[in-house]
Amino acid sequence: MGVTIDDARAIAATLPRSYEALVRDEVRFRVGRLVYAAFYQDDTIMGFGFPREERVALVASEPDKFLMSRPSDMRYRWVNG
Repeated sequence: MGVTIDDARAIAATLPRSYEALVRDEVRFRVGRLVYAAFYQDDTIMGFGFPREERVALVASEPDKFLMSRPSDMRYRWVNG
């Protein structure tokens, strides 16, 4: 089983200045204005910050676990899992 939203909440609670926000009915975890993780589609997909130049390798390493972001989000340092 993958990471649940409760797992993410527990980790986020330990990070300095981290907080949870609800944006367009999606849970996002932030530090200041920077979003570092978000949950989509009834909390079954988690997006997270990841180095742009390493995204393809991550997705290729476990394509059943990771997927590229939607085209409109490709400009960000973001991967889904």
